[in-house]
Amino acid sequence: MVNDTTRLLLFEHAVLRIRLPLILKLKDEEKLNEFEKLHDFVVNSHAKVEDIVVFPLVEKKIVDPYSHDHLLIKKYGDGILKDRRMDWIERYIKTVLDHNKGEEEKVFPTLKQEISLEPSIRIIKEFGNEKYYYITGLEVP
Repeated sequence: MVNDTTRLLLFEHAVLRIRLPLILKLKDEEKLNEFEKLHDFVVNSHAKVEDIVVFPLVEKKIVDPYSHDHLLIKKYGDGILKDRRMDWIERYIKTVLDHNKGEEEKVFPTLKQEISLEPSIRIIKEFGNEKYYYITGLEVP
């Protein structure tokens, strides 16, 4: 059950583990369209929740590499979209999935308490309920 921010992020990681590799099976225009939606979600919802809600609760030396990864992932994904670089998508997927695995191993285990969903839901609503539902299948209250 998704009843706190950490569980929400772990659920989103699972969704990304499934959805991102499926992009590679699509035709080029569909691939770019789906990539754009997932990249938008990664940058403007998922990473934003981590940066604003979770990372301030963890030692800076632990989260700094992951915070910097968020900037790299944004820049890389934006470049893929700008230059229509289909050949870069596979590397982007690997980068995001490796990043998420690192968070699961090094960041989330350091959290000593549950984190309220309230601030995360505000960020998700800013991102857009319909877009969030499209990616995750979860409805935001």
